[in-house]
Amino acid sequence: MNRLAEALKKNLDEINEYLYVGSGDSDSLIQRIERQERGGSDDFDEEQVWTFLVGSAYAMGAEQGVARLTELLTGSSQRVPASPRIWFEVLPMPPRKAERNTHLDLALGTISAREGTDSGIELDDAESTWVCFCEMKWYSDISTSVKHDAHRNQLARVIENALCFQGGDKYVDNVHVTLVTPKTFRNAPRRSRLYQYKFDDYRVPSQLIEDLEACTLEHRNQSDWSYPSDLAKRTENLSLHWATYDELFENIPDSPLAEELTSFWRQHGNHQGRV
Repeated sequence: MNRLAEALKKNLDEINEYLYVGSGDSDSLIQRIERQERGGSDDFDEEQVWTFLVGSAYAMGAEQGVARLTELLTGSSQRVPASPRIWFEVLPMPPRKAERNTHLDLALGTISAREGTDSGIELDDAESTWVCFCEMKWYSDISTSVKHDAHRNQLARVIENALCFQGGDKYVDNVHVTLVTPKTFRNAPRRSRLYQYKFDDYRVPSQLIEDLEACTLEHRNQSDWSYPSDLAKRTENLSLHWATYDELFENIPDSPLAEELTSFWRQHGNHQGRV
């Protein structure tokens, strides 16, 4: 019985009030959930689906749900945006020429849709601004497949996008970047993923700057968008965090979806190493 899939369909209008779906397709994601409920394995390796379910779970909690997710991902409460939303599969303006838009798995903060795009985002006009850009991983590692710079990695790209995020002529004030993985990778006594190394590296601002400055791609500068003149200064506003899918599902708000979401997580979220 497809209990979760049916519950998602029934509550999709309510979900969409607080979950902005950019380049993702809710219908195809729900179809993948239906197939899983019909007899998939316990260990469901679909990070985009899990991220969609996280967004849906907290969107069902309305403004309080967005605030709760924000606190889990940033480690503290943040000023509530004028239009609080969870942004799923969205595209900030790329800070480098010849580099395609970075697909953000999830984002929160003082964000608005970029005019003339379906999935583009920009900094909203507000007195005090903040963002949280999330890189979500299940078993996959951060990508290093970059056509124009073989040394560039996905985590560095996400952090640079966050540091450069702007609207009009203003950069975002407070920058949070959060890596989200199964708990087993954050707590592992030995490292098996590149992001485990780079996350530790980038907690030292000078090491992050070295990687960003080593990039051979030109900065994007145009009439309505400019690369920061002092990126090191921008890192003073940066906070890095590592959350887990386990924590996010253990803290979902009460809603008509909560029981089905919890059941699906317990049955199909049995990632290797989960206890």
